[in-house]
Amino acid sequence: MEADALCLLEKTAKTRLRTLRTQTKLCRKQFSEEAVHDLRVAMRRLLALVDFLNFFVASPALRKVRRNLKAHLDAFDALRDTQVMLLETSQRLSELPEIEPFHRYLQKTEKQLLRRAHKDIEDVGNAFAKPIRAAVKSLHSLSVDVFAPVDDAYHTVLSRLAMVDPANVATIHRVRIAFKRLRYSFEVVQPLLTDMPEDLPAQMHSYQTLMGEIQDAEVMLRTLEEYASRPRKDGIDITSVREFYERVHRERVDVYLQNMGRVHSFWRATPQAKFPWQEAAGILTESEEVCGEETSTSSEYALAGSSEAPQEETMPAHTDAEAVAEVVTVGSDPEEQAAAETPVEEASETVSVPSQREEGSS
Repeated sequence: MEADALCLLEKTAKTRLRTLRTQTKLCRKQFSEEAVHDLRVAMRRLLALVDFLNFFVASPALRKVRRNLKAHLDAFDALRDTQVMLLETSQRLSELPEIEPFHRYLQKTEKQLLRRAHKDIEDVGNAFAKPIRAAVKSLHSLSVDVFAPVDDAYHTVLSRLAMVDPANVATIHRVRIAFKRLRYSFEVVQPLLTDMPEDLPAQMHSYQTLMGEIQDAEVMLRTLEEYASRPRKDGIDITSVREFYERVHRERVDVYLQNMGRVHSFWRATPQAKFPWQEAAGILTESEEVCGEETSTSSEYALAGSSEAPQEETMPAHTDAEAVAEVVTVGSDPEEQAAAETPVEEASETVSVPSQREEGSS
């Protein structure tokens, strides 16, 4: 791997490990909704780096780090979803008075989940650093393209995008999971993309948010259904609330479908292709520059005349006897001839990054 890419990964690992330690201490010291959110972000970013490294140098120790980080994030999922729903219902109280009992139910649920989260934070360990640093160090001896994990993630996004069915929202959810992996991988290599548009990260976040809002509406409808199935004394009918969020859900799906194609402006179609912003600016790739130079040289020789063009080396003509003698000579060593006839196979093994389960974040 190139020196600048290695330096970036070493710096990223150091920064993200330090951030996780800092946020864990702050959350233990002063537990709050904001502190939990910042801790989740730190975990998510470190998990993204682990997945990035796993693409090149998968190891049992690195897989264990991933399992531990994912378990902690999963423990926060229900809390995050509940807090998103609380924010939403608090803004709808005047518009939908029928939602108030459900809002109180969410407040009670949040208190329970906060107690569980507080306990889980105490279990966050500091055993992540060694396997991550070892993985980064092992990249020194590998000749790999640092953009390969992003290319792989983007290919997965395009494959799932082609299977989107407007009548089946689960197909959009599958794109969302793949896109999250793309965006997090992109964040790792972002400093190396010096010519990218400044607003590209914001565009990618916006695209992910479109799908995240659909997921939030799905969670809301599912939670409303669970709430409606519980025995209650208030006797309030929440049909109007459910119908309201069904409309919201349909509208959000429509908005995403209208913007679905934006994904093609985020990354290159193949590892050999230009990035979309390079296409727009007319920037040549290295192979195109080399090809252009060769074409220019050939044109110069053609204009200068055949006398100045480099002469092809003429091979001496062979007589039949010399040809027979050459064949005999080449075939005189069976082992050497067998080695020459045996094709050399180059094997290159890449480790697929396991898809992340839904993290519940937009």
